[in-house]
Amino acid sequence: MNASIQKGRQSLSIHVVWMVIIFGVLAVYKFSPPAICVFHEVTGYPCLSCGATRAANAFFEGDLTSMIYFNPLVVMFCAGLFFFSLFKLLEFIFNFKLILRFDRKTALGARLLLVVMVAANWLFLIVSGR
Repeated sequence: MNASIQKGRQSLSIHVVWMVIIFGVLAVYKFSPPAICVFHEVTGYPCLSCGATRAANAFFEGDLTSMIYFNPLVVMFCAGLFFFSLFKLLEFIFNFKLILRFDRKTALGARLLLVVMVAANWLFLIVSGR
């Protein structure tokens, strides 16, 4: 891995917009009726995002344990996107840009880890009887 920092004004990243969109979507989920999952209705198995609405409701109720139980991967993804977007906002405010370059082996390892995390999350959802 190779890291470098560049000085100078960076454009406001789209990730900051995503952070606002996530909180907006969570707010809409709080007040919307329960959704019907077509994948679950057809196959009988939970989809990869099964429990995301319940996790959003638990978030608004302040129940962090239930939020993670409903769908850990969606919660980790949203938290990661939030902190990444916050970092991008700091880059914009303080006029710097962090550049990370990964070699092929590290990038392949990260991709494999992502596949394993998605499979483990789906297995968790199936075993927990969603």
